[in-house]
Amino acid sequence: MASSLLARREAREGFLFALPYLLGMLIFVLLPLVAVLWMSLTGWSLLDAPTFKGFASYAKLARDLEFRGSLGVTAVFTVGIVALNLTVALLLASLLNVKLPGIAAFRSMVFSPVVMPIVAWSLIWKFLLQPQGPLNTGLQQLGFQDANLLLNPKTALGTLIVIEVLKAVGLNTVIFLSALQGVPPEQRQAARLDGASSWQVYRHVTLPMISPTLFLVFLVTVIGALKVFTPIWVLTGGGPAGATTTLIVAMFKQGFTFFEFGYASAIATVLFLAVLLLTLLQWRLRKALVFYEE
Repeated sequence: MASSLLARREAREGFLFALPYLLGMLIFVLLPLVAVLWMSLTGWSLLDAPTFKGFASYAKLARDLEFRGSLGVTAVFTVGIVALNLTVALLLASLLNVKLPGIAAFRSMVFSPVVMPIVAWSLIWKFLLQPQGPLNTGLQQLGFQDANLLLNPKTALGTLIVIEVLKAVGLNTVIFLSALQGVPPEQRQAARLDGASSWQVYRHVTLPMISPTLFLVFLVTVIGALKVFTPIWVLTGGGPAGATTTLIVAMFKQGFTFFEFGYASAIATVLFLAVLLLTLLQWRLRKALVFYEE
């Protein structure tokens, strides 16, 4: 009897401790999500009251060439960020996983862009990438005539990918570094005694041992890339000629430039479903990607 009362008391106290989090999820996540789904089924502009139109916004999305273009831009942007971020982060973590004089200061330098406010970071790059700014001028002096990285549709998206990777790669580097330092040295030593080369040790011992961390970083980086907005808006505003208009930028334009809240909510719903499906797909593939996953 006493144990039953104690169990109920602990359950009640646990619920009370979790209640603020549950209320926060309900008010700031679930209810706004339901509101967006409902708004996507309405025709609602700034000057008109919302009217129910069913799936008219989604039918419009299927015909919208600009929306299709933003899908392609989002795909290229996401793939570029994930591939470059993970590659550079893993390379930097491997280089930093050595004991050399001054290595701690270099680690701090790699991580420092992560703590810089994103707007300040974007404004610095906007100054550097002005038409007559130092970077474009330097490229022109090297023979790249009329170089303008942000105003050229062929280079704008790639430039944004590099800027975003430089901003965020430090965090993934620290995570990879922690994982690398957790690999038992006995595993690598045993592989070397068996005649494995440095690359074979890295490929067949180190990478499988850090695969859970690699999978987690991959998953988080994909979701983060799909949500990048501030540097795109500050640096290009989605231009030139829509070359950097991702789904989230298209959603912002429809909602806060053209005030088509119903149509913007439909784009937001598509983005939410894309993130959800990619997350579920990656989670289903974790057994193939993660070593010793049960």
